[in-house]
Amino acid sequence: MRTPRKISPRIAYRLKQRDRIQNSPPIAKKFPGLSTLTLNLTFYNPDGITRHGEMKCKVNLEHSRSILFVPCSGGECVGGDFDLSEVLAEAVAERRKVALGEIRCQGARKRPDRESVPCHALLRYKLTLAYD
Repeated sequence: MRTPRKISPRIAYRLKQRDRIQNSPPIAKKFPGLSTLTLNLTFYNPDGITRHGEMKCKVNLEHSRSILFVPCSGGECVGGDFDLSEVLAEAVAERRKVALGEIRCQGARKRPDRESVPCHALLRYKLTLAYD
């Protein structure tokens, strides 16, 4: 008989976030006037100079959930990540075509041989919105 696999704090956090996201309404239902949404995301280390990755995507409004959550690019980060839900809601409420900004990860990085330190990874985002 196999013993159950121990769930790391990072995986437990991700599972909790997944449930939260899946229980939110689709973007199309929450923001019926929104016709398209494109995300441009660029990940940086805490100093904001070194880029770790970049992503551009056009969101499927019928299937994507209204909690717009982007995982932190830090491999050891727990409890942080980037939630763009409020940014999206404010942009739609004001009928803006573009929302620009940056968010710092509020999680912590902990390796087995070290103390926990704040993650503070940086996400620079650009949301491009269009309306009916």
